[in-house]
Parts: sequence; C-alpha cells; structure tokens
Amino acid sequence: MRRLLAATAAVSALIPAASHAQDKVTLWDVLSLDRIAQSVLHSGIQMLRTQMDLQYGDLAVDLRRSRVTMTDVTAWPFFDWDEYGECEISIGALTLVGTPIDISDRFNGTARISGLTATKACFPTEAHMGFEMAGLDTLTIPRMTIDMNYGMPSSDALVRVFADVDGVATFDLSGDFSYFWFDGREDMEEPTPVMFLSNATLAVENKGLWETLSSVLPPPLTGENSGEALRDMIVGGLTGGAPEAPSAEMTAFADSIVEVWPQFVANPQRLVLETGFDGDVYVDIEALDDDPDEIFVLLQPQLALAPARVSSAVPVELLSRATGDDAADLTDAEKATVGEALVTGVGAPRNVTAGVDLLEPLAEAGDAGVALLLAQALEVRDPDAAYEWALRAGAGGEPGATAMLDKLENTLDFATVLSLQEDVSGAESGPADATGSLAALREQAAMRLSGSGAARSYGLASMYAMLASAAGDPEAADMLAEIDELVRLGGGSAMTAWSETEARYSDRAMQLWVDQDLPSQFAQ
Repeated sequence: MRRLLAATAAVSALIPAASHAQDKVTLWDVLSLDRIAQSVLHSGIQMLRTQMDLQYGDLAVDLRRSRVTMTDVTAWPFFDWDEYGECEISIGALTLVGTPIDISDRFNGTARISGLTATKACFPTEAHMGFEMAGLDTLTIPRMTIDMNYGMPSSDALVRVFADVDGVATFDLSGDFSYFWFDGREDMEEPTPVMFLSNATLAVENKGLWETLSSVLPPPLTGENSGEALRDMIVGGLTGGAPEAPSAEMTAFADSIVEVWPQFVANPQRLVLETGFDGDVYVDIEALDDDPDEIFVLLQPQLALAPARVSSAVPVELLSRATGDDAADLTDAEKATVGEALVTGVGAPRNVTAGVDLLEPLAEAGDAGVALLLAQALEVRDPDAAYEWALRAGAGGEPGATAMLDKLENTLDFATVLSLQEDVSGAESGPADATGSLAALREQAAMRLSGSGAARSYGLASMYAMLASAAGDPEAADMLAEIDELVRLGGGSAMTAWSETEARYSDRAMQLWVDQDLPSQFAQ
C-alpha cells in the first residue's frame, strides 16, 4: 500500500496541471523546459518529504534566469533533541539562483531567504540559554543570503553569508579566495582543501544584541579600561597562560582591541573582524589546528569599526573634482583611481558613464590595463565598444584580454567583429621585419589570431598565415584552417562577411609575395 501511495504521488507530481487561463493546452505547454524542470523539482520535494513534513504555497521555475522560487514554505524537521516535535520553520520566500545559461566559465549559486522564522525547539538544547538571555522564543530572520561564486579558469572563489536577525544583529561573513579546490592524492574520499585566501571579513551590526550582552557582562568589559580588560581575557584564553610572549601578530590584534572596543562601547553600532595581510596566503588547516597562535601569524586579524575598503574609499574632495568641471585638471593617476572606483562601484557609488569618461583618454594613450577595465565595464552595456577596448588591451599584452575577446565574439555577429577589428588595426602593415623570415610571419599570424601582443585581426592573421603557408610552413597552414573553421561555424552570414575581407587581404599577401620576392628570400 505504501509503495502504491508513493508511486501515485510521484506520478501526480510529473503530470502538468492544465492552465485555467487557456482554452487549450498545447504540446509545447507540456514539453516546455520550465514545466519539465518544475515537475522534476516536485518529484524531489516528494522525496524530501520522507525526511521532514513540508508544505509550500507555490513553486516557480525560470530556466532562462536559472531561477527557482518557492513561497509560503513551512517545514517540520525531525531532530533528535526535539522530543515533542515542536520545531517549526517558516519561510516567506526562498529563491535559488544558479549560473545563467549563457555563462560556462563560472559557477554562481545563490540562496535568498526572506521572512524566515524558527522556534527555539529547532536548535540544540545548548543554544536555548542564548534564546533566554535575548528574551526570544522564536528566531526571526527577515533576510538571509548565501552566495557562492566560483571561477573555472583560475579556480577563484567568493563566498558570502548574510543574515539579518531581528532584535539581535546583522551578520555579514565573506571570504575571497584566489584559489580554492581539493587535493585528493592521498585520500580521494576525504580530500584536503587547498585554499589561497585573499581576504576574509566578518561584520556584525548591532540590533539589540549589545543591549542584551551589556547587562550580563562583567563591569570591567564595559567600564573605563574595557579595551585592556577584553584584551587580557582574549589573549589569556588563547595562550592558556603560557609564559612565552605572544607573537607580533597576536600583539597587533590585541592592540586593535584596546583601541576599538572602548569606541564600540561608547557607540555600539558595528564591529568588523578582518584579515590584515597583503596578497594571498595559503591556509593550512592542519597547522591551524595544531597551533592557535598560527591563526594570527597567518591571517593577521584586526578589529575595527568599519571594513578596510571603507577607509580606502576615494576621498570626497577628489571624487567631487573628478565628476565636476575640474576633471581635466586631474593627474592620470587620479583619473585612473577615480575611474576604476566609478566603473566597479568599489570605493565610490557606481557611475559607469562618469568612470568611462575618465578612463577613455588613458586607454587611448596606450594603457592596456585601463582598456581591459573599460571592456569589462561595458561588456553588457555596449558590447561593440567593449570589444574595441578588449582589442586594445590585447595589443598591449594585458592578461585576460583574449578571454574577453572570445566571450564578446559569442554575442556579436561576425560582420561586426570584422568591422571593429578593421577600425583598430585595418590600416596597419605590421613591423618592418614581419616578412623577414618564416618565424617572423608565423609569430605575426599567431599574435593577430589570438589577440595577445597585437590587436586581434582575422584579416591580418590570414595574410601572414597565407605567406608562411605558401612557403611551406605547416603551422601557418593550421592557422588558416582554424580561421576557415571559425567562419564555417558562423554560418552563411559569417561567410558572406568574410568573403570580402579575405579577398582584400589575399590581394595584400600576393602583393608582398611578389614585390619582396619572398620565394627567393626564403629559399636562401
């Protein structure tokens, strides 16, 4: 009987419900990807109900946006410590956002929760004292976000957790890793994390937590010398009263406590714990477990009232000059600083138009790094302009420019790509010694094809490859075949656009071949 009920429930989840707003349900309505995905999720929820009781109001799927939304969710999990089954978790809306379907080199996973409530019974008995101290029976979180952004090419990762706990505090924890993966050479079942950390921050903003704690804290921690008292308590607890002196990094952390804690006590709004090192550090989990002091040596934590990025924000005076009538009087370094802050939104409120105005003259003067920054800022706003700046960045050898070119070519039609390449490098004839040897021709063809070291130009790449291939170079012949395949995959419109460009550069190749008598030159 149980098997029959389970099978009936699974089948019912897979059967699409007819829409009352339509007179007739078409086959496309039944076979739409969103409807199929929704049915699969319904089946998964039925399986989840074998582990907890669960109800929800609605489930919406949008594969184009890689988005799933559930509303009015109520769950009754089965926890060992909840003897009387009093745990109840309610969520007003749960939104899961994945990687957009047109992005393949990054993984994005975000869970957004709004209107979450959980009764005290949902937490282990050890946590109940905290509820009693705060005078709470139910934990209420108006908003919570869990975000994971992972890059496939460089294995970089950004992890962030934000929670707004009603009547307690907001918590914002983030970790920025330049490399994050696992080493399974010794034990594939339990691989060791390999982490190179760039920055980690925990920010806590008071919304009632301090008022609760201050009433039960010992007077020395809230009095005149509260900084010294808290320092002695924390350092003493970490060192266990060991006679040896703490490390310089632990001492620096203790000094930040002495400076910051009294300021917080006087105005209890926000505390920030942040790493203080420059560059990247390898996080050795085993070493941190063996020696607590190693945490301070490695991470160099600092206590502050605001994140370091706030202190490094563009000064208001400089920002006002840069966005006003005095912008032309700024130095190139000042334009680059303010422009980057404006296009990225880090260090100043984002204003892409104002940032581009500041950065464009620098890129036009040959700053490849600024050119790539412009390409990234304009990628979705103005792909044509972004492609042109990426061409200039690649010509300057800026890392990442070729990847940007490839990404933009997936969105631009081939005729536009050729036209933009022509705008940047169509009149160029290459260095004077470009035809001096097969190696020189091959190098020019490779640079023009990749867009690294010289602006990408399929026309110039084919011209140099034609010359080298005519002289018997197989690598150049492969480059010509690569261009031909690129055009073929672009379809009829790409072939039409390429035919005129190829003919023109074929004529230029023939002229060089004859005028410089390259057969005789390469035969020597």
